[in-house]
Amino acid sequence: MEVNTTRMLSLNGSNYALWKTKMEDLLYVKKYHEPVFVAAKPKEKTDDEWTLLHRQVCGYIRQWVDDNVLNHISGENNAKSLWDKLEQLYAKKTCNNKMFLGILFKEL
Repeated sequence: MEVNTTRMLSLNGSNYALWKTKMEDLLYVKKYHEPVFVAAKPKEKTDDEWTLLHRQVCGYIRQWVDDNVLNHISGENNAKSLWDKLEQLYAKKTCNNKMFLGILFKEL
C-alpha cells in the first residue's frame, strides 16, 4: 500500500487533534505503531531492534512538527515518551478541546 504523505500537516501547537489522528494513521500504515501503542516489547524483537525502532519512530514523528514544537521534544529517544509529551503539551490547548469543554459546561 502506497502512502501519500504530502497531505500530512505539521504540528504547530494549535492543530494537535487533527495532527494526532493523521499521525496515528501514518504510524500504523508505516508499521511504526508498536513503540507508541504496544505496552511491551514484542518477544520476537531484540533489545537493540526495539531501541532502533524507537529511534526511527521518534525521527519520523519529528519530521511532522514545526520548529517551535521540536524544541520541546528534541531530546526524546523513546517513542511512547515523545507521544505522551506531545499529548501533555498540546491536547488540552486545542480549539476543539476548548469548544468541547464549553459545550460540556453549558450542559451541566
